[in-house]
Amino acid sequence: MKVIKIPYTPRPQQLELHNKLKEYRFAVCVMHRRGGKTVWAVNHLIKEALTSEKKNFRGAIFAPTRVQVKLLAWDYLKEFTRQIPGMKYNETELRADFPNRSRITLFGAENPDSARGQYFDFVVCDEYAQMDSRMFPEIIRPAVADRLGKVCFIGTPQGMNLFYDLFEEAKGNKEWYTCMFKASETGLVPKGELESARKLMTEDQYMQEFECSWTANISGSVYGKIIQKMEEEKKISHFPYDPGYETTVFFDLGLSDQTCLLFTQQIGRALIVFDCYNNSNQSLDHYADYIKKTGYNIKNYVFPHDIEQRELSTGHSRKEYAYSMGMRPLRVCPKLSIEDGIHAGQILLAKSYIDRANCKKFLDAMKWYHRKWLDKQRVFSKPVHDHSSHYADAWRVCAVAYQELDLNQNRRLEKFATGTNYNPLEVRI
Repeated sequence: MKVIKIPYTPRPQQLELHNKLKEYRFAVCVMHRRGGKTVWAVNHLIKEALTSEKKNFRGAIFAPTRVQVKLLAWDYLKEFTRQIPGMKYNETELRADFPNRSRITLFGAENPDSARGQYFDFVVCDEYAQMDSRMFPEIIRPAVADRLGKVCFIGTPQGMNLFYDLFEEAKGNKEWYTCMFKASETGLVPKGELESARKLMTEDQYMQEFECSWTANISGSVYGKIIQKMEEEKKISHFPYDPGYETTVFFDLGLSDQTCLLFTQQIGRALIVFDCYNNSNQSLDHYADYIKKTGYNIKNYVFPHDIEQRELSTGHSRKEYAYSMGMRPLRVCPKLSIEDGIHAGQILLAKSYIDRANCKKFLDAMKWYHRKWLDKQRVFSKPVHDHSSHYADAWRVCAVAYQELDLNQNRRLEKFATGTNYNPLEVRI
């Protein structure tokens, strides 16, 4: 019998995680940059594919995008399995088929629905912080239910976001294993290399990437520091809808992309964001029906400037369509440059209050919304277009509208709230 030796020797931290996943069904591993998490993930799935007693084993690695998962893991998967006789590789589907009918497939999380209807015995989510919040509860968790599959989340912190929430929740769950590997503790990155990196990076960047800091801001974060300050000032808490005040709803429109709604109430100069909603591949009447069902006392429906575009098929604008469905008074936000809109958004956010429970998706998006660092130019890019962009754009509509339009609500309350530090919990009429 020929023995096949895979060219992989786990490091102590990798070995610890391999062993713990024999005991636990779920795991969250926080690991510093260059810690070998992708190599670990690929080799753990290979071992499971070769040794699992389950018929037709199915393993999967999810990364934020298809391009990213291909760059990160596809070459590793082929490299570590090439010596196994009878292996087959599907470059189009990023799938490796084993001679025992096991299979490992790589997925990009930008399209969550691509994995619906499949079952998995072992799933690794790489850089879960950058994924859509629906991935685990709506896609992955049901896919491992019938065969009691396992799931491991690995990544480097990028602020107190989705990955942070998962890590904190897992620590109190007996079914879950959690671990954190910092560069100063693992010894995997030479000391001289760490010192050199620290000189070139900001302190926030270094602490996040190498010391697994949750509190260090996301690199290039647009709103991160403001939200962190809002957390400290308890401006992100319980701020429910008050039927005694009028509501303005702000839209970011998408067709095949997401449409996002923000529900706000203004009390004096304080803006309260008390609810949000998003969906995709839905017409305007879906959102009109949803708003009616909320029972909120709507004063204004505010849309971005592109609602005035006319449809070639009908000759009518989406503005006319929305108006016919009862979305009125309907206001159109003036077109402003992205950077001017972001500036307005930063100013308004510092004066605002956000309901944590109802606006979790909005908060997650605002925390993650960021610019990419361009090494050659040594500057930050325009904000990255990803799952966070839609809620961030809805907020930009809100900020520009309040700057350019007369949206002042509840004028009778002005005497109670003349300053920007107004706390809506202190006054109830």
